[in-house]
Amino acid sequence: MDGEHQASELSPRAIVREMVLCAATLTLWPILKDDARGTPDDRMRALELAPVIGFAAGVVLAALDRVLAPLLSPGARSVAVLAIAFAAMLGLPSRGIADTAEALRNGARVGPTGLSRIGPLGAAVAIAAFALEAIVLARTTDPAARASAIVMSQMLGRFAIVPVAYGLRPLERWGLGLPYEVAVTFREFGVASVIALGLTTVLYQNIGLIVVVAFAIAVLLMRLVFSRRLGGVAGYTLGGASAIAELAVLATVAALVR
Repeated sequence: MDGEHQASELSPRAIVREMVLCAATLTLWPILKDDARGTPDDRMRALELAPVIGFAAGVVLAALDRVLAPLLSPGARSVAVLAIAFAAMLGLPSRGIADTAEALRNGARVGPTGLSRIGPLGAAVAIAAFALEAIVLARTTDPAARASAIVMSQMLGRFAIVPVAYGLRPLERWGLGLPYEVAVTFREFGVASVIALGLTTVLYQNIGLIVVVAFAIAVLLMRLVFSRRLGGVAGYTLGGASAIAELAVLATVAALVR
């Protein structure tokens, strides 16, 4: 029975379903109806594919950046690429970091996630984070380095949800594209880590290793702050973690290629 269950999980249909659930979790666009969202365990298990979604998004954005190179300056391209990523996720990381800033200030957060709940502090933090990402990416002018920075930031930004959530108590279920209700287990953490860290170190070698170290430090700091200040992680906290991880990766690459 266990063998049959494992085989069904590895079937092409099951993998495609997990990819769709994962993609729906990583964007605020309502791409799935309520009856197609699966169980809490299904949604949690699908997060193991978050690096795959992030990698694919990064490749597309890096290609768009390269196409825009003859037309726009590095700064303008940076804003354009980040704006496209923002639109694709309907601002999930930005809303997440805004809500997270408000929660960290208050020690908790009540009410549903949404623009109506974002105060002046949260809005300022979200705008500052977006601006910093654009500035840091604009400083990376070498075409190969820019492509690497975009791909790694998108992949590790989406992956960050998994290690930050691993082992921490789920709080508010809203903030991601689908409700976050079940804690990430070692299986999801292990599979996602192998994919994300494997792609980073194999494709980007030495620079990838340094990025992984910086990313790991950022994740550990976020886990420490969220567990002590909030007592766990909510959906919006994981969205905020995604934005912070993106910025950390972009800043690391910019520092390395100067």
